[in-house]
Amino acid sequence: MHEDQVQTLFGKFLQSQVDRCEAVAFGFDNGDVFHVYTSRPKTQLSGYPCTSAIHFLTTMPEGETGCAVATQIYNAMFGNRVSHPVNTSVIVLFAIQDNILRHRAFIGNSEGEFHEGSVKFIPERSELYSRSKGLLETSVLENCKIGIVGLGSGGSTVALELAKAGVGNFVLIDFDRLELENVARHICGTGDLGRYKTKAVRDLLYGKNPYIHVQTAEVDINQNLEETKLLLKNCNLIIAGTDNDRSRFNLNSIALEYKITTIFGRALTRACGGDVLRVRPHQGPCLGCVFTKDFLESRQEEISQFRQSRSETPAYVPDEEVKATIQVGLASDILPISNMIVKLALVELSRGKASGISSLEEDLVADFYLWGNRRENTYASWPKMEYNFNTPSILRWYGANWERSLSCPVCGEQHEPLIDETEQDNIFAS
Repeated sequence: MHEDQVQTLFGKFLQSQVDRCEAVAFGFDNGDVFHVYTSRPKTQLSGYPCTSAIHFLTTMPEGETGCAVATQIYNAMFGNRVSHPVNTSVIVLFAIQDNILRHRAFIGNSEGEFHEGSVKFIPERSELYSRSKGLLETSVLENCKIGIVGLGSGGSTVALELAKAGVGNFVLIDFDRLELENVARHICGTGDLGRYKTKAVRDLLYGKNPYIHVQTAEVDINQNLEETKLLLKNCNLIIAGTDNDRSRFNLNSIALEYKITTIFGRALTRACGGDVLRVRPHQGPCLGCVFTKDFLESRQEEISQFRQSRSETPAYVPDEEVKATIQVGLASDILPISNMIVKLALVELSRGKASGISSLEEDLVADFYLWGNRRENTYASWPKMEYNFNTPSILRWYGANWERSLSCPVCGEQHEPLIDETEQDNIFAS
């Protein structure tokens, strides 16, 4: 049970003296574990539903008397209902004695027989991330607001890791639904098939921290740029996990307009490697400074889904040929890229604040980073990793000293910081 829910319910009992209420409960592992809520939970529902009730007493019954009290409460509240399979009733008793909130829980079967279980409480917010103390105090991150655009295998992992680190507010933007082909690399599973990725990921974040605030928007940034601006304008940081350059340049323009640090991450062909760019508006390079036409052609992006490949292939090419161009890497190939994005995000969010990761500010000074997973494609000519540490190698990060370009068509001094759609489509020709 959630400690804060019990406290709230007890406060209502003291005011109204209504001593009994139905609860929301789910069972797991053939009746070995039950999750009991005072109201429908934010987290994704799992387990099998059970009848459940909470009852406040002036004195906690001792011994076998507790089973008898639980039976009476069950009969009074659920006795006229259709019988359910074994182990589907949970009755929780509370009583204040000697200024201590005492509790007992009883689990009943379809024959009306109850046996006692133990009650464990999920603590309040301050205790959820006690293991992170000394590295990142929860107060550093709980008021931060992160916008994540693109909830695929990369963006979804970043969202989950930032929630686990204690970030308290999220805006999740993606118009895709979870399909079977996504499951092998995505943090969500088959139980979420057909759902919008935003809502499926939201439920996982609530499972890690039920106290966070998550706003979801199922919109295509390329079709709804103004709406996206409104969603992101008050964020402390933006994560760009989209899979096409037009959306990335739209996010780059939002970053420049509202002066919001934005981190872009992508995987290359078959996730042989990838790169991460941190855009600190007008302090370092923007997307246009780095992702020139020549650079993009030298580092081909991974085509991970049919929609992405279809949009980049002429209409006369048959769907079967389009599907043949889809070549994805393993989830483990995406993780290093996601992890670097998380590291950079935490450094930005805690910059100038007391934290145990402040030393990373001295290490992660570059704005652009390269990573190689395997010696193929872009990295085919690199020497074997073996025991070398003084030559380029796969499975290592490399920070590139990439300065802001004053002649950049997007953020250069002779250009306005924002670009319209027509100019954006022609950027790579510059």
